[in-house]
Amino acid sequence: MNAIAARCVGLAALLGAVGACSKAGSQPQGPARPLPRVALTVVATQELPRKVAVTGVLAAQEELVLGLEVAGRLQSLAVDVGDVVNADTVVAALAPLEFALAVTRAEAVLAASESRLGRGSGVDLEGFDVEAVPAVCEAKAVVIEARLHRDRTAQMVQEKMQPDSALESAAAALLVAESRLQRARDDVQSAIADVRLRRVELQQAQKRRSDSSVKAPWSGRVGVRHATAGQVLAAGAPVVTLLRIDPLRLRLRVPDRLATETTIGQTVEFTVDGDTAAPRTGRIVRVGPAIDRFDRTRLLEAEVTNPDASLLPGGFCRAQIVVAAAQTVVVVAKASVVTFAGVHRVFTVGPRGGDKDPADTTPVAKGVLVELGREFDGRVEVVRGLAAGTSIVADATGLSPDLPVTLGP
Repeated sequence: MNAIAARCVGLAALLGAVGACSKAGSQPQGPARPLPRVALTVVATQELPRKVAVTGVLAAQEELVLGLEVAGRLQSLAVDVGDVVNADTVVAALAPLEFALAVTRAEAVLAASESRLGRGSGVDLEGFDVEAVPAVCEAKAVVIEARLHRDRTAQMVQEKMQPDSALESAAAALLVAESRLQRARDDVQSAIADVRLRRVELQQAQKRRSDSSVKAPWSGRVGVRHATAGQVLAAGAPVVTLLRIDPLRLRLRVPDRLATETTIGQTVEFTVDGDTAAPRTGRIVRVGPAIDRFDRTRLLEAEVTNPDASLLPGGFCRAQIVVAAAQTVVVVAKASVVTFAGVHRVFTVGPRGGDKDPADTTPVAKGVLVELGREFDGRVEVVRGLAAGTSIVADATGLSPDLPVTLGP
């Protein structure tokens, strides 16, 4: 009997719970949620130039690594990172003593070589008269004397006043004199060649002295400092990197499908990430000759003025290339567009039943897929999916397809 009583008590509790749920379900609900009130607007058109949206990077107009053509100890480095450098300013210089001594030695060797010509320093070697050199004149005189002696001896031998051997000796002396004359001429030619060589060596020594310092070839700013004073540098070692930043290059990559629309002279409007200034402009001055086979883009370069150095090389830019004059385009307010998962929609209002159920005239939001273009002044261009004159919801915030709405201001 106790088990039967326990089962009865449990059944009574269950019936009580079911009754309580039934009462709770029969209680009246709160007030119904009001339908969204929307206002309609007519899609308009606007005259806008055709633009191609691209991205790019600013680069220095010129970037040059300055170095010294000769080795030595760096004595002075007059600039540091960020400094403005004017054209022909000495940027760095090596210790000058070694180069000065080399020039002095080359000058002394040249003077000694020129002295062999007997004309003093700075002698003009073009059209130089070898026969006027003292050594050659002396050898020529000896030849003349030897020739006269031979002739006299030959006469005396003919008159039987001297033996034949005397004529042979005179002839041999003449040959020796002529040989010495030719050697004197050859020595002068060798001295001329040696003077030319010594002059070249002097020019080389002077050039090395000149190369022991480096000047800025054009005005710019120091981007990187590679060395410090007192450091021993090898020939060609970098000292500083010089940047020319006015104007700058804006390097752009245009997709191949749009590459044929871009050309030299077109205007580029761009903004730099992190720069709060108004959009800036440039002009395309260089166009790449080919499409990159890896990313299928064409390289363009625009020239951007930068007189106040407010733009920095390396800055990432979002740009638009103006490829055509003003055209009529469809525009809507940005508030009229709802974007979800990369899909853009605007909304019209129509009966829920449509053609399938004409009796159901409840107004609902009808989603229309659109493709968007440029954004400007709170509006956005509709490239595809919407015609001018269509009535759409002015503010589509919170709307979804087939959501019942109420029309109103």
